[in-house]
Parts: sequence; C-alpha cells; structure tokens
Amino acid sequence: MTRILLTLALAAYNNVANLWPPFNRAAYVPTNLLLVAALAFVAFGPLELSYDEVVGDLAFTSALVGAALGALFAAPLFVASRWPRWRARIADERVAGLSGSALLYQCLVRVPIGTALTEEFAFRGVLFAAWTQSESTVVAALISSVVFGLWHIGPARNAVLANHPTASAGTMARSIVPAVGTTGAGLAFVWLRVVSGGILAPLVLHATLNSLATLAAARAHAAISANGSSPHWSHGRGP
Repeated sequence: MTRILLTLALAAYNNVANLWPPFNRAAYVPTNLLLVAALAFVAFGPLELSYDEVVGDLAFTSALVGAALGALFAAPLFVASRWPRWRARIADERVAGLSGSALLYQCLVRVPIGTALTEEFAFRGVLFAAWTQSESTVVAALISSVVFGLWHIGPARNAVLANHPTASAGTMARSIVPAVGTTGAGLAFVWLRVVSGGILAPLVLHATLNSLATLAAARAHAAISANGSSPHWSHGRGP
C-alpha cells in the first residue's frame, strides 16, 4: 500500500505544485528539497529500503560518464541554434533576459538540485527501488518511468503558457504528448542507473543536459533579440 500511495503522490506532486506561482520562482528549490527529505523518510522508514537500494554506487567514474553523455546530447542544441529556424525552436521565454548571475543560478543550482537531484532520487532512486521489492526490474522500470512522464505534464503546461500566451485549448492538450513522452527518457535513465550501479550517473547526465539546454535556450533568445526579430513561438521549443 505504501508503494501505491508513493506512486500516486509522485504522479500528482509536480502537476499540483506547478499551479502555485511561487513554485516556479524562489520556492522551487526549497520545496523540492523538502520533497527529497520526505522521500528519504519514507524510503528508509516505512519501505525499509537500504541506502544501496536507493542510491547505490557513487563512483567518480559514474559522474564522468554522466557528464560526458549530458554534454554529448546537449551539443546539437548549440549547433542548431546557429540557424534562425532552429534558434526559434530552442529559445525559451522562461530564461529570456536573465542576468549573468540569474542564469548561473539556473544552471548550477536550480537545475542540478531542484530538478535533477529531486527527480533522480525520486524516480531512479526511491520509486524504482520500492517496486523492485516485489516486482521485476522491467516492471519497476516501467512504473517509475510512466510516473516520470506524468510528472512532466504540469511543467509542459507552464512552458506553453510562457511561450504561447494565447495558446488554444488544442495546443495545450497537445503539450501533454511530449510531456508523457519523457517516459522514454525515464527508461533510459533507469537503464543507466542499473548498468552503473547507482543514481549518480543518471543524475549527472540529467543535470548536465538540462543545464546546457537552459544555457542554449538563453543564448538562442539573446541571438534572436540581437537580430531585431521576435521568436516564432508557433515553432517554439518544447518543454
């Protein structure tokens, strides 16, 4: 029963939290760190999971692998942003006009801690380990990854509202598709967690990829503004 309640809570948490405006500003990191603390309490308390089951190996080589993969997957964003058409797809109003210090905070604190640490601990750590107590690795991977996809519906909605202020109901509905599609990314993260023996490799990959994507989005938007044109948000960057 605890596993089921945990699964439902994670499916709902991010979607509900993203309806609260402060969550997308100053409250994002501290609120998610409170979630991490609550998950740790449940994992090591009622679920009786061990540290190795949740966190696993923290070898330095795992961090190197994660960083290398994250940089590799993010590189095409910087290359594509050299062309105006793709630049408009990569640009994101949510990071438009950030000062250097604000962008640094996004890339070094908000994304690695508020997003990557929270999501990897929650999904590749606690939820995956909880379901492997009674199910196969494949089933645990599927459950944790599907919930990971559902987790992204709220952020996808916010991305559409930020980049398409007059978006139709149909556009909003279509934003759910790529959000739920992050289930595939979740499965890839689980695979990396299993083969590396811990959550460090997927965590560093996740943090590196998302931070570099944030930087690419900010640079793309700055390039568009410098050229005196407006982003074509109908072709905007996905969530």
